[in-house]
Amino acid sequence: MIRLPQDGILYHGSYTEVSHIDLSQCRSGLDFGKGFYVTSSLKQAVSYIPASVRKAKRRGLLADTFSESDGRVSVYQFQPDPNLFIHYFDDADEEWLHFVACNRSRELFPELRKKYAAVDMIGGKVADDQTAITLNNYVAGAYGTPGTERADRTAIELLEPERLQDQFCFRTAEAVCSLIYVRSERYADMP
Repeated sequence: MIRLPQDGILYHGSYTEVSHIDLSQCRSGLDFGKGFYVTSSLKQAVSYIPASVRKAKRRGLLADTFSESDGRVSVYQFQPDPNLFIHYFDDADEEWLHFVACNRSRELFPELRKKYAAVDMIGGKVADDQTAITLNNYVAGAYGTPGTERADRTAIELLEPERLQDQFCFRTAEAVCSLIYVRSERYADMP
């Protein structure tokens, strides 16, 4: 079951410190849609830094000489707000798979985008870079038509959902206000 950690500590791995969250800078087409993504796993946040540095260099945001060792993990304290509309995908099941797919391909499962449009924060399993191939194959129909029992079962089995970490997508300004910036740590200085 995916839930926020007891201590409320969440991490964001990036090429830079993120002390102020700007939702307009967030990309769309990610697992739970456009928003600011964090995890309860420090290890997962740290592991994302090299990919973040590579992507920032490709987009021209960083000089080619920028070192991965200068990437950052930003740490936040989550302060729950009872007015937030929060949804957790407890498992990497068909609905989770369909929702991730509809955020990666606008043609798939539009009813789910509509169903979750008003949600401030969504939590669930992360479909990381290692699972991207399986998800891309699913969206492309390599396992059969997305949404069919065969395609869904094949993709979920290949994803090995019991091994996936968590992620939390803060999708609205109200949700972002519940994240209190604590500090940032340099990648090279991480344990």
